[in-house]
Amino acid sequence: MKQQITCLTILLLILITGARLTRAADAVVGNGDPASCTEAAFDTALTTASSGGGIITFNCGPAVTTITLSSTKFLTLGNVTVNGNGRIILDANNNDRHFFAGPGITFRLQNITLRQGNSLVNGGAVEASGAEVILENVQFLDNTSSVAGGAIYCYDGSLTIANSLFQNNTADTAGAIFNDGCDVTITGATFASNQATGGLGRGGAVENSTLGSLTVQHSRFSGNSALDGGGLYVAAGATAVLHSTTFSQNSGGYGGGIENSGAITITHSLLTANDASGSGGGLWNIGGTAVVQQTSFIDNFAYEGGGISTYGASLTMHDVNLLNNVANLVGGGATDGGGLYHAGGTVFITNATISGNVAMNNGGGIFQASDDNLTLTNVTLTNNTAAGLGGAFYHYGRYAILSNVTLGDNIAGIAGNAIYEDSPQTPQNPGVVQTVNSVIIGSAVNCDGGLFLSLGHNISQGSCASFSDATDQDNYVGDLLLGSPAFNGGAFSMQTILPLPGSPLIDAGDAGFCQATDQRSAARVGICDVGAVEYGAVAFRLYLPVVVR
Repeated sequence: MKQQITCLTILLLILITGARLTRAADAVVGNGDPASCTEAAFDTALTTASSGGGIITFNCGPAVTTITLSSTKFLTLGNVTVNGNGRIILDANNNDRHFFAGPGITFRLQNITLRQGNSLVNGGAVEASGAEVILENVQFLDNTSSVAGGAIYCYDGSLTIANSLFQNNTADTAGAIFNDGCDVTITGATFASNQATGGLGRGGAVENSTLGSLTVQHSRFSGNSALDGGGLYVAAGATAVLHSTTFSQNSGGYGGGIENSGAITITHSLLTANDASGSGGGLWNIGGTAVVQQTSFIDNFAYEGGGISTYGASLTMHDVNLLNNVANLVGGGATDGGGLYHAGGTVFITNATISGNVAMNNGGGIFQASDDNLTLTNVTLTNNTAAGLGGAFYHYGRYAILSNVTLGDNIAGIAGNAIYEDSPQTPQNPGVVQTVNSVIIGSAVNCDGGLFLSLGHNISQGSCASFSDATDQDNYVGDLLLGSPAFNGGAFSMQTILPLPGSPLIDAGDAGFCQATDQRSAARVGICDVGAVEYGAVAFRLYLPVVVR
């Protein structure tokens, strides 16, 4: 009891006097006068803090104070925290990088700005090798590396970033961050106007190199540029998970927003107004594996694959919008795949709206030129335009399977408003488009070209000669009784076309091919309807935001 009273007495004394418990290794830079906050004072504080895991703070007066650094600060002996309280700028004045953190070190930066670091090798502001680096509310401005990582180079350690800004950083590759085998977690960060300027520069903001692990959430990539991966580059052997993150107005030769050769998962995100002079305005998936869920690609631009281009890769998408993307070449040119360009590898798309996309050549919505399969399930393709062939879908490949798909009011300048099949018919590549439980809206010639195989229960207002099964209804005469494209509920915000009471689509599907749910993830009732959306099904009306910051 006596011991408890003594402890309480000590605690009360601390609270009353406002005393602060400090470690012997803690250090303060400055005495309240800005002139006292010098590089020499900071060096002394680093030496003190490194000896015992101390915290460095600054007493430089109430205004923002700039401390100019002439050399790299090497952290190799102990754990250090540097807290600038939002009023300190460490300016390397292009003399050298700011910090090097060595193996086994835990280095924490808080509430501080690192400006004008310059490295002739890696890491313009920070190089970390085998260290644990934690950044909280840090600004990296105008840093430069002649090799990799304009702001940060991380090798074989961990990097955690929260609520930080990377702006106007430059490197030969990886304009802001180069991840060389680290575990990197980024939350609430903004990457703006960073550049990878080399002839083989990758990752305008971030390059996630081989064996690197990257997680990004609630962040924004805007106005970054590189030859490959204007915003982000994911190398073969690397993994990346993106959640609630926006890529906007990034540019590259390939992958204006993102280039992926590794394994990437993208959820609840937005890729908008990115551009590529080559393939993949939003995403260029080459030789990698990409899983995309509840994500929108809007207003992206590329030579081919305005929204997405996938080549020799695996692409799986669920609850996705591909809207108003364009495949075009500045100055003119024959370009393909306004929404999606598929040239090798498997593609599975379920529960998606592909609308308003434009190709100046073939495949306004989708262009397929692959010996591998493309499968569309519960997909709406509307108002896509191709100057050449296949307003919604151009097929020059092996197999394409369309199940419970709605195609409406697509336009082709030459032939195949909805679908154009253009595959060479060889034993090795039979080239066929298979359709089941699908509907084509519009009174023109909707299907044209080569070999189609109807699996039955398809309806076309116009001519689709491939709809020759006894259960098909080609050149349907009468009103299909369909609503206009609208938000008809669902866990993810997509415009769909809902059958109205009395529509011939209702209960007209083939039970053997019926999906358990429709495009909105609403349960299909009894015999399924033709098309992407089920009449009478109850869909959740939870619309998740895609703009995160």
